Amino acid sequence: MVGGNAIFIILATDNQVNMGEETPKNSFGILNSLKKLIFEDSADTVGTPPEQQPATTKTPEPVTYQPPVNLKENVAVTGATDVKQMKVKVLGILEKMNEPGLDFFEVWNAAAEMGSVDAATIKAAYTSLKYVEKDLSKQKLLTTGRNYATELKKVIDQESNQKQQQKQNIENSLIDEKNRLADEIKTIEQDIADLKAKLQNKEQDLKSINAKYDPQLKDIDQKIALGNAAVNEVIADIEKALSIIETNIN
Repeated sequence: MVGGNAIFIILATDNQVNMGEETPKNSFGILNSLKKLIFEDSADTVGTPPEQQPATTKTPEPVTYQPPVNLKENVAVTGATDVKQMKVKVLGILEKMNEPGLDFFEVWNAAAEMGSVDAATIKAAYTSLKYVEKDLSKQKLLTTGRNYATELKKVIDQESNQKQQQKQNIENSLIDEKNRLADEIKTIEQDIADLKAKLQNKEQDLKSINAKYDPQLKDIDQKIALGNAAVNEVIADIEKALSIIETNIN
């Protein structure tokens, strides 16, 4: 059985499944009826069905295995119409697997040609095609149908692994970039902390700058005052001596 999530992963792009180069000769545009039924199995489905080719009136079209899809699980992600379109792509993959002769493919599609795939139409398709190919049997239908499902699962598993690796690479890149940005933020935060500390130091230096220069300024002022006082006293002594000379010497 093939899960809806796997189908969504595999069919995200159109050309990633490496099947055969061409469809087997007896796969003459098969699965049109099944593809049509995909879009008719729900009355509230929105969207345009794929192109439909006129059904042949002589030979029933061959058929592939139609894997069930968990629409409830995927509708929230892709919408019912998207899931149905992906189911059509899955049928395209199965179409390339069709083996020569009449088997499960042809019976399945012939039943779909009758309007639905149920017990009555499958039995009628099997009965009709058995007249065309005598070796067609219940066991052949079961064997070929299971083989088609198995081969499809292999393709999906391979593509799922590739997508998982791609996802892992993206997650690794995400983690690397997160770590790089976190490191850059830490570096910037440290730079900011260093600048704040430097700013505080400079502010403190500014507050204490007067204390650094005041002693020197006061010393200079004191020396100037002492010099002036000494000069004034010396000049006073000179003037006193001059006054004595002026008075006592003829």
